Amino acid sequence: MHTKYSEGAESLETMIKKAEAMEYEYIAITDHSRSQKIANGMEIETMKAQWKEIEEMSKRFRMKILRSSEVEILKDGSLDYPDEILKELDVVVGAVHSGFAVSEREMTGRIVTALENRHLDILAHPSGRLLGKREAYAVNFGKVFEAAAANGKVMEINCQPSRLDLNDELIFRAKDYGLKFCISTDSHAVSDLTSMRYGLGQARRGWLEKEDVVNTYPYSKLKGVFKKTQRLTGIINFLHA
Repeated sequence: MHTKYSEGAESLETMIKKAEAMEYEYIAITDHSRSQKIANGMEIETMKAQWKEIEEMSKRFRMKILRSSEVEILKDGSLDYPDEILKELDVVVGAVHSGFAVSEREMTGRIVTALENRHLDILAHPSGRLLGKREAYAVNFGKVFEAAAANGKVMEINCQPSRLDLNDELIFRAKDYGLKFCISTDSHAVSDLTSMRYGLGQARRGWLEKEDVVNTYPYSKLKGVFKKTQRLTGIINFLHA
């Protein structure tokens, strides 16, 4: 989920309160990274300030709050923060938000390079489509899914009605590669938290079952998926941003 630290509409505390009222046991705060100026992406110092606030909120609320980020995949496939920052995040969500007008080969290489980064955990809205506004970018999903499977990455199913990305056909294909999925709300306001049902519907259209979706797992199982979460305890049910 996003907060006012980047392009979200509400404070960190407001988002946490709503998620706790909905009986979530874990959430992930995934504000945008620094190159996303249009989304008020966080500079490193701002991110560190957010970490301090998350630490304070963690003492006040029952939920475990994962410090995370939706990190831009840059044109060369590198990630938008240095390794010393990425390794401090509980979950790293990688996404492409710009530079869509390239060849299929270039976009495929960009995403595959990112998937080979040991710090990346989840590939967000993998096709980049916006329903009624923007077609998916050209990319070879066979090679993307192959690279994701080889590197133990998770595919996002984005619950936003404007995205619903991956679509049902691609979900079905990705499962054939042995991939796991995260159904995430990409919340920008508390009202978005109710969008989880749309992602669930999309997952069912792609013939997924509970075992395929990592944010149905108890923590004891999830820690084998996200190695950086091994210092956490409890059961995780997190929402992306």
